Amino acid sequence: MIKVKNSLLALAFTFFTLVSCSDKETDPTPGTTTDTDSDTELTAQTNTEEADDYIFDTDITYITLNSTSVAVTGEGVTVENTTATITAAGTYSVSGTLTDGQVVVNTDTSSKVKIILNGAYITSTSTAPLYVKSAAKAIIYLTPSTQNTLTDGSASELDGTLYSAARLSIFGTGSLTVTGNADGGIVSEGGMIIKDGTYAVTAAESTLKSDKNLIIDGGTFTLTAGNDGIHGEESLTFNGGNIVITQSEEGIESAEITINEGTSIQLTSTDDGVNASSGNDTSENHFYMHGGYLYVNASGDGIDSNGYIEITGGVIVVNGPTQDSNGAIDYDRTFTISGGLLVAAGSTGMAQAPSQSSTQNSVKINFSSSKQANQLIHIQDATGNEIITFSPAKTFQSVVVSSPSLIQGTTYSVYLGGSSTGTATNGLYEGGDYTAGTLSTSFTVSSSATTATGS
Repeated sequence: MIKVKNSLLALAFTFFTLVSCSDKETDPTPGTTTDTDSDTELTAQTNTEEADDYIFDTDITYITLNSTSVAVTGEGVTVENTTATITAAGTYSVSGTLTDGQVVVNTDTSSKVKIILNGAYITSTSTAPLYVKSAAKAIIYLTPSTQNTLTDGSASELDGTLYSAARLSIFGTGSLTVTGNADGGIVSEGGMIIKDGTYAVTAAESTLKSDKNLIIDGGTFTLTAGNDGIHGEESLTFNGGNIVITQSEEGIESAEITINEGTSIQLTSTDDGVNASSGNDTSENHFYMHGGYLYVNASGDGIDSNGYIEITGGVIVVNGPTQDSNGAIDYDRTFTISGGLLVAAGSTGMAQAPSQSSTQNSVKINFSSSKQANQLIHIQDATGNEIITFSPAKTFQSVVVSSPSLIQGTTYSVYLGGSSTGTATNGLYEGGDYTAGTLSTSFTVSSSATTATGS
């Protein structure tokens, strides 16, 4: 029995219970606030937090949904049949059930509209049940302990079930379920910020999409997408949150992707898992990881950047492709790693490892033949200190590992098979004892990016 001595792997298991210190509800503050936004040039702009975003008016207009009718108490709303249209800046509370109707925001582009969802269930067969047609910014608050549901029909004329032509911010610790039968789930032409809340989004296309920037500051997400799981056209930033993408074509996609401490992302994709790309100067695309946890199960590239990859911390586990036309890691410029733990398994055809300019050592092991799924790969030093014990979910012929425990000039042994009494999360083991299988190869770390060949 080989005793696991390395405690580094414990990092991978803390993110499931300590996902985010920022996942605390931002309570709206009642009080008088400026109703207009000074930025009036274009409706669809990059979104940033502003001082009055979380200050709600004391004079609230109440929109009550009564299945096939709408009642309004207060000012700033017109009603036609089962469509309630908000026409002025202010704070609006929406509650009740609407079986086939819509809440629309249609103000001038200098107006900031704040909507409190307080147990709202809205279905529309022909369009988006919640549609921000015109405003400077729409801010949606999910009332604590409430369930809210938005559902469209397969013939909906808009690109999202919750669709905004303006900047969009969502916060509060309530729950929001979105079903996009026609196209996307939560879609914004302007920038989008989401913090707090519990979200279950299913969509025929992308579940979360912004044509500008998209920032996730916290919350719990279960996303099932026919296209991208999360898409930010210009940038995509994760500052916290627990995100599970159960189905997607591409898991997360943007010209610039940043994952920070406190974030946990687990995704499954039929194409690329993480895709840093754009239609413009692709050489400047970036994927940054500064902390947190990322698990990728991709049929295409696991992590794909048309420009750069930079990792300074966190834990990354990749179950990449089985076909040689893709790689567990794929980049066009450079891949530098200076901290964290990386384990990426996949095919050999396009397998890449971190660049020689990295300050943390890595090893790429190519095996002479394809190995079975769920077979352990174990790396240890001469005294039995574990670097990794990992069980890939699919057949593999290449594994890339980067760890602070890989020391220049030190020789390591690579075993295949065997067993471990440790605890596995997404195939990566922590603790316990490893019973050796078959010695595949040994290698000595000779540079920041070492290559080895296993039997």
